[in-house]
Amino acid sequence: MKRRITIAVILLMAADVMTANAVQAANAGCEISKFGELPVTMLEGRAFVSAAINEANAKFIVDSGAFFSSLTRGSADKFKLRLRSLPGQMQIQGIGGTAVAELTTVKVFALPGLHGAPLKDVDFVVMGNRMAAEADGLLGENVLGFADTEYDLANSVIRLMRAKGCDKDVLAYWHGDRDFAVVEVAPRTAMEPHIIGSASLNGTKIKVMFDSGVAQSTLTLRAAARAGIKPGSDGVTPGGTYFGVGRNAVESWIAHFQSLNLGGEEIRNIGLRFADFSLFTDADMLIGLDFFKSHRIYVSKSQRRLYFTYNGGQVFDLSVLHVAERAEGATSRSTDSPAADQPENAAATTPAQPMDAGGYNRRAAAFAARRQFDLAFADYDRAIELQPNDPMNFHDRGVARLQNGQPVLAMGDFDHALQLNPADPFTLLLRGQLRLSNKDEPGATADFDEVVTLAPNDPSLTLRIARSYESNHQYATAIARLDHWIVDNAKDDRIPEALHARCWCRAALGVDLQLALADCDKAMARGDADSSTRASRGLVRLRLGDFDKSIADFKEAVKLQPKNAWPQYGLGLAELKKGSQGQGDQDLKAAAAIDSSIAARYKALGLAP
Repeated sequence: MKRRITIAVILLMAADVMTANAVQAANAGCEISKFGELPVTMLEGRAFVSAAINEANAKFIVDSGAFFSSLTRGSADKFKLRLRSLPGQMQIQGIGGTAVAELTTVKVFALPGLHGAPLKDVDFVVMGNRMAAEADGLLGENVLGFADTEYDLANSVIRLMRAKGCDKDVLAYWHGDRDFAVVEVAPRTAMEPHIIGSASLNGTKIKVMFDSGVAQSTLTLRAAARAGIKPGSDGVTPGGTYFGVGRNAVESWIAHFQSLNLGGEEIRNIGLRFADFSLFTDADMLIGLDFFKSHRIYVSKSQRRLYFTYNGGQVFDLSVLHVAERAEGATSRSTDSPAADQPENAAATTPAQPMDAGGYNRRAAAFAARRQFDLAFADYDRAIELQPNDPMNFHDRGVARLQNGQPVLAMGDFDHALQLNPADPFTLLLRGQLRLSNKDEPGATADFDEVVTLAPNDPSLTLRIARSYESNHQYATAIARLDHWIVDNAKDDRIPEALHARCWCRAALGVDLQLALADCDKAMARGDADSSTRASRGLVRLRLGDFDKSIADFKEAVKLQPKNAWPQYGLGLAELKKGSQGQGDQDLKAAAAIDSSIAARYKALGLAP
């Protein structure tokens, strides 16, 4: 706690010399001072800020839901930081349960855009390696939340603020004559630093937590049930599997709700994800980064209020959580809401005009994150015009083109980026994935091998390569790469994910089935016991002729995801093999009613009634 207070004092001292740049609010006695403006880059559905750890470059995910800033174990090793135990074997709780954590101290920590000298002797919690690509850790509330915070992601910045003499003033100082919304925030303390408020879902009051570290806003299972929605309800579709802090995989689903009213802003006929998780805050809903992207937000600690205005674009992101699809659809694809998921009677904020190529690039990423691709490409083009020799401008535009379904143009951008910087493993990875999807296996292999040469000790990249082969049905190659990864990363917290992937690949090929069964058993024992893993084990047992246990696995998968055709069809096949003709036919028909292509997908694996 002493360290936390030290950080606050250092930053507030920096704010005191910023009064010349203060923003004046409506009341002449109200002054809002800015003591930091952190540039933000959107990457793979996350908001990143750059930093320096002992003068080495680092990247952090902006996480308003994290009580304290953290590093991955891999990053702690990379920066050669010494670890020590937390008091009383303290554990961290997240969506996937709890995780054992350790502590480290960074001698010099610098955040570009933070006024004043770099911070000295800053503590970080150290956890596992399951984070978005390129993330060294999470920037939590001990930095973001000790005073006021403005999340202006449309302009690609987060501002650290202090309001003085503003007890009764509206702190959404930018709103002009446009509407703004206000949420009352529960008192925040060192023991409870989270941003907690209330909302109304289908007319029922719910408790919400504003968590920018969660890519997609998500309801709890119990909150959805109170609104009349359950996994087996009409119109519910599979929503993917969560992996976060904690060892357990978490099922999610997508459904449509009549309305959500948050601080006076109402969105009707919306698609929302709900999942089987609970938090110690008893929050009913995590308001994730998708909401932060689509709004400009000011969190006032002194007033205990959260102000926001609408930025534009879709509010809630319903894209698939898994990058690599597992079990040939056992975690099925989901799509954006068919309805216009936007607040009623809300005009979008116009972002400020960037001053340089970096500003255009960051604003483009913000537009792309809200799927406003025409605006994004215009900004990327301008960034390239200003800095034609910067490979990241081409890399980032290529990523946006992939998101927009333009793989040929994306390939051109990746090629150009690699001409400017041939040693960029992240661009090589993306080009390799694109080549693999285009059936250019030699080209993909060359790119992936170069990634391993450039970053031999990065388990995130090598796991993504293996999963790329899996998602492109190159199962034998995926198995070989997973073999190496599992041996080399035995203590990594993504081992259950890798074990399940190898189980599935062997099941799909129908080879080494006892080894496949062992992999799925180990994955489930270590927390990866979602519907996808159960369906994979059901497939293994079906091929082994253990029909009773296959039926049991598929039934559990169907129970978890009643609207998923993959386990339903597998259940029907297992029942037919056992001799239960009527029940088997019934389940095959039920699966076909969900997905008319399901029989062909099983037939591709050599399985048919």
